[in-house]
Amino acid sequence: MQVDAKPLTAAGGRDVEFSNFYARELPIQVRRACLLVRSTEVANDIVHDAMIEVFQRWDDIREPGAFVNRAVVNRCRDLARRNATHLRLVGKLVNRSASASMQEPLDDLIDRLPFNQRAAIVLRFYADLSIADIATALDCPTGSVGPWIDRALKTLKGHLE
Repeated sequence: MQVDAKPLTAAGGRDVEFSNFYARELPIQVRRACLLVRSTEVANDIVHDAMIEVFQRWDDIREPGAFVNRAVVNRCRDLARRNATHLRLVGKLVNRSASASMQEPLDDLIDRLPFNQRAAIVLRFYADLSIADIATALDCPTGSVGPWIDRALKTLKGHLE
């Protein structure tokens, strides 16, 4: 499906502002989403869907960066929930020992973390967000973020030792 882009003009200040925002945020958001969902293609889809929502609501959004962070993380969380349900159902039908995974050990460990812990780790150590910014992105109390990071790090350390 091909989409015709509007030309950027001085009169289309909204389009210019969004275009600059999009160019700045796209690679950052795709990388974060990729770390959460473990797929570049899926991450691109998630981020582009979130960007469409931002564009549609551009005039009403005060902080588009925070909005797109939350939208991307929420979409990653929804996908993780769907995948967990799928794996739980498929696991009943398939012998898991029949196929060995060729992933890196750390990838496998990070994939096993609960979504909130995995998201907190990615947003803290990759995106270098503050605890308050992570809480905003995950739509949770600030006090939840620190324990998620601590539990995730303890889990990873325990598996690596």
